[in-house]
Amino acid sequence: MTGKYIKYAIGEIILVVIGILIALQINNWNEQRKERLTQHQLIDVLITDLESKKAEFVGDLAFGNTILKNSKTAINYWERHNKIDTLNLKVLLKYLAEDDWFFDENSPIYATISGSGLWKQLPDSINRQIDDVYRNQFGSIKSAFAKQTEYALNAKLSFLAPKRLLLFDKSTLELLPIVSENDEEFITKIELFKSGVIRLTSKFKTTIPAIDKLIENLELYKEKS
Repeated sequence: MTGKYIKYAIGEIILVVIGILIALQINNWNEQRKERLTQHQLIDVLITDLESKKAEFVGDLAFGNTILKNSKTAINYWERHNKIDTLNLKVLLKYLAEDDWFFDENSPIYATISGSGLWKQLPDSINRQIDDVYRNQFGSIKSAFAKQTEYALNAKLSFLAPKRLLLFDKSTLELLPIVSENDEEFITKIELFKSGVIRLTSKFKTTIPAIDKLIENLELYKEKS
């Protein structure tokens, strides 16, 4: 009888141990599931931030292309006819006065994720992509915006303000003789401003695809994890 009790007791112990192991496994599985859910939520937030930045750049690129088109038209007309074209004259003067261009490359989302456990778990290739987009690409765009603001401020101080062209309360016909008297200076300012917009639009054209590729890789990682 004693042997039967011992076997029974051993069997009970084994069942208890198996039950504990199963419970631990379930607990571990639940913890891993929670971690994956948290990771996916962080990735989704990062993707949302990237999509917001991309939308901003797409809008800025469209605006930049409009500026380039209007600037090119004015410069070409002056070179062919040696006089100022009235088409978009007032708009071009407003462009020259826009010294409030600004881009904040800092992202609370990026700062949070780069200091979290998710950063260590992501593949190095994706970490490098994230770092390149937020540090290098966005930083480069910020510098280009700052340079563009510098051009506009220079135009306001050296050209627009001295000639009382800052209020934009004059008609195109009233503006024409003022600008025509200083046509070479006006065209020079437009060319300088245009060069800054070319720099900005080229950076948008590089950054937008980089964001798309990063989002694609984040989505793939999320699917596989």
